[in-house]
Amino acid sequence: MAQTTGIQPSDVPCTPAPLRPSALSRVWEGFKLGVKRSIFWSYERGTWQYDVIVVAILAFIFLSPRSWFDDRPTLQLTNLRNQQGIVELRRAGREVHFLVDARLIDPRFRKPEDAIAAMLQQHLQKPFTLKTVDAVRDRHNVILGYTVVVEE
Repeated sequence: MAQTTGIQPSDVPCTPAPLRPSALSRVWEGFKLGVKRSIFWSYERGTWQYDVIVVAILAFIFLSPRSWFDDRPTLQLTNLRNQQGIVELRRAGREVHFLVDARLIDPRFRKPEDAIAAMLQQHLQKPFTLKTVDAVRDRHNVILGYTVVVEE
């Protein structure tokens, strides 16, 4: 007869067979790996994944609306100091359009129009008629300068 070792079947631990990952978990793991590689840019040049990332970046750059960034330059009159604060914008017949820096307005005058007329008289050194004076404001409603139209 065969010898028994004295081990009962209930004494042997029963290990379950390893579970195969489901299709959904494999897809999820692949997705996580793709996102990880995309974030850390670990694809080689010339692969289709690399090309997709480059196309996505270019699409973001060229297709995103400007309003998302609000980075348009605002009118700054800091460079007017180098040009004595008065810049001739254009001439249209006898009308001349100027841009005058607001920092140059003499506070002794009650109205900015009077100060601008005195400044332009020094600048032009000939008779003129002041037609319009419009304030140029930034987005915080601070006066940066004045657009002035004079008739010579």
